Amino acid sequence: MRVRWSESSLSDIDDIFSYIHERNRTAAVAVVERIKAVAGLLQDFPEVGHLTDEPGVRMFPTVRYPYLIFYTVNPADAEIVILHVRHGAQEPRP
Repeated sequence: MRVRWSESSLSDIDDIFSYIHERNRTAAVAVVERIKAVAGLLQDFPEVGHLTDEPGVRMFPTVRYPYLIFYTVNPADAEIVILHVRHGAQEPRP
């Protein structure tokens, strides 16, 4: 399966990077790289995330950093769509 990032998830990544970059440039790069690496794992293990209250939406933590990746699996298109990336302290809506 391939991983596709939605526009909103790319915006989330940009916001995360900008926020951290203001405080620590090196950390900003490390956090975004980790989020992308974890999302890449979904290619091989698409069902690894927990189902959310939203039908068809799964959530997977980035572990090491407090970010959650919200995604859907579309087996017909052999695609995983990353919907959002949120800090664990944010409202957990997809």
